Amino acid sequence: MRRTGVAFVSATVLPTTQGLETREALAAINEPGDPEEWVLSVGLSTLVVRSDGTLDLRGNGHASPQFFDVTLPQSASKSKASLLPPSETSPGALLALQWPGGTQLVVWPASGAESVDDSRHLFDWAAGLEEGFFLEISVPSKVDIHGNNELAELNVDLQSGGRWYGGAHLLRQLWPLDRSQWEIGPMYPFDHGPNGLGSVVGAHWVSSCGTLVAVDPRTPMLHAGLNAPVQQRSRDDPRYFGVGIQHLTQEALPYEDGVASGIQKISERGDGKLRIQARSTWQDERVLHPWQAIGTPESAREQRRAFNEGKVVDATYEGQRYIDPLDDRCVLRIAIAASSDVRTATLSALKSLPSPQVAPPSVVFNRSTWTTWATSHADVVQADVLALGKAVIDNGYRPGVLEIDDRWQSRYGDLEFDSVKFPDPKGMIEQLHKEGFLVTVWVMPFLQEGSVACAEARRLGHLVEGGDPPSLVREISVGGPGERLGSAVKVLVDQYDWPPGHWAGGGGGGTLQSGQLRWWGTQPVRAIDLTSDAAVHWFVARLKALQQRVGLDGFKFDAGEPCFLPRGAVTSRPLKYPAEYTQLWVNRVVSQFSISEVRSAMGTTEYRGLVRMGDRDTVWGVDNGLQSLIPALLTSSVLGYPFCLPDMIGGNAYWGQFPDTELMVRWAQVSALMPAVQWSIPPWEVSDEASDACKIADAMRDDVLLPRINDLLENAATNLTPICRPLWWLDPLDKETFNVDDQFLIGDDILVAPVVVKGARNRKVYLPAGVWSEYKGQENFTGPCWVEVEAPLMKLPVFIRSSV
Repeated sequence: MRRTGVAFVSATVLPTTQGLETREALAAINEPGDPEEWVLSVGLSTLVVRSDGTLDLRGNGHASPQFFDVTLPQSASKSKASLLPPSETSPGALLALQWPGGTQLVVWPASGAESVDDSRHLFDWAAGLEEGFFLEISVPSKVDIHGNNELAELNVDLQSGGRWYGGAHLLRQLWPLDRSQWEIGPMYPFDHGPNGLGSVVGAHWVSSCGTLVAVDPRTPMLHAGLNAPVQQRSRDDPRYFGVGIQHLTQEALPYEDGVASGIQKISERGDGKLRIQARSTWQDERVLHPWQAIGTPESAREQRRAFNEGKVVDATYEGQRYIDPLDDRCVLRIAIAASSDVRTATLSALKSLPSPQVAPPSVVFNRSTWTTWATSHADVVQADVLALGKAVIDNGYRPGVLEIDDRWQSRYGDLEFDSVKFPDPKGMIEQLHKEGFLVTVWVMPFLQEGSVACAEARRLGHLVEGGDPPSLVREISVGGPGERLGSAVKVLVDQYDWPPGHWAGGGGGGTLQSGQLRWWGTQPVRAIDLTSDAAVHWFVARLKALQQRVGLDGFKFDAGEPCFLPRGAVTSRPLKYPAEYTQLWVNRVVSQFSISEVRSAMGTTEYRGLVRMGDRDTVWGVDNGLQSLIPALLTSSVLGYPFCLPDMIGGNAYWGQFPDTELMVRWAQVSALMPAVQWSIPPWEVSDEASDACKIADAMRDDVLLPRINDLLENAATNLTPICRPLWWLDPLDKETFNVDDQFLIGDDILVAPVVVKGARNRKVYLPAGVWSEYKGQENFTGPCWVEVEAPLMKLPVFIRSSV
């Protein structure tokens, strides 16, 4: 690397009163000739910015630099960057560069005199960060960088960071995350997104070398991918979003790097980058999803304008105005930091997130949840609920939270028990209370067409309106062969409520009307407008009235992902970004109830309830089966959702699946020592052996986890410290811990190592530094070390650390 033309910039001049001095210094170093790189130092962090758009980050204890690069238009690839004039440089900035074509990079210190710096509000989402730098990358929205898709993009080199964690829940959940080939796509909560993205989405990533990368979750048209396949997806066979039975035609994504899966060749490797983008549009011929049919170019420009100016106030449709194309820019705001290790980087990320301060009620941890879903699905009746409660007690389990799932209502949204299926709901709940259960029911932000609630909401203006729905011909002819097949089958299923045999009340949703949306059920439904204060008050009041009438203790809140909005959605005020719908659902509706759980999350770490994993299939693999549970749990911990509720033990029994004894037992052992536990398939209906083994695992929870749970809950509520932790939490410099994906810690002294491989009766366990003994064992082991333990079907391997 040539060292001529290097500019060293001090970060000690931060306050506005001295900001002019900083800008003058930056301008002055540019006069003799443009330097080829700038060296910025803040505290223990150093950032080198080069004229070719590459960046190197070093920090305290960082042995080698973390590499980044800003994507530049082809016209600027051989040109030098120049300093922005002082009049165009933001207050407090350390450096402000511009390339030919209009790409700009502005760098601020992540710590400084917040009270006098006019730019700090742009990074309020990362206010707790005490080391590192804030970056703002912007391009004119007319600049063509990749295939006519205008975007601002930061590329993070994965190899220089080591192994990577965080990001989001994915259908194929791998740990570390860089084992995946996460294809670039929209970054908002999905139920089975087109690239495998799930319902819990974060906005930061950390590496084993201590790198932290975070993006403003409010970024308009935010896209991301990590180690994406080098070969782009064909436009003739794009990725797509589907619901319900459409999932059968979708691949389990993301691919595993270098491993044959689906149509992937085993020799294929990913691109080795974390790519974060702010695009000018949602349109992408290779990835199809609902928000491509929501909003207009005008509303996209308005979103960018408000974001670029740092406005967080609510917009109005009337407020949308003409924007000069020269002022219309795609803006990407990123925080980067180089910490000494991955645990420190994670704690830095968590410190910048809002915390709930109060944990969920202790009952949801001290007792299990029992749900009617996997055994009754939509056919649940009052007798089934009472029978489940009795069976739980008769089979030696403690009564907990009994959740009544799908179709307890005659029509979705009416919030009235079906009088035929549930002749005496209040009496039923009183009986369950006497037996020691709390009782919840399943709800979602949808109202069924033809329901009393839907008619009332429409009259009051509480529904999300829509544009013209797609014709049936268009719906079944978009995309590649898989999407076309899935769409055709879904239309038929929705119209005729196939397969037959369900309780009456389904079907009729084959042909959509304006404002209706397609979801996993078969009935035509509409979405509640959560941007309307009046609509939220109306819905919450109806939920509380139901509680009062029948004595319910709380609710299981489903959906809330912004993928479930009608084509051409129009809300009472424009949504600033898709995940705002999720935030409104969680913060304004779900949070009104102390006994609650939710499955969708993005920017909602302050929620005081359980955050559930997405529905799991009843299979062994990492492709949404048993082996995905621990990676999803640890990802939740890294993202700031410590109150994780794993999906129901044994999976959902979809598509004719049902667990055998071994899968049921191993699933119970994996779940038993997670923060909360959820049952649906009764273990006694699998086999006597399964029932006995599951009770042993349940008893271990009482003995191992619950005596420690209160302190763990308090720390998690106060500062988002994980309850269940990756092995590197104990020794973040121990490289052996970076790849362990089938063990987890409870606090700092309990190590859980379940068996997740079919047929295995022993396993290797990695013990980090410290003196360890097996649960109820006598022998001590001094870590770090690998040990091999016997693990017959009845045994859940657990180790306890007695000393460091």
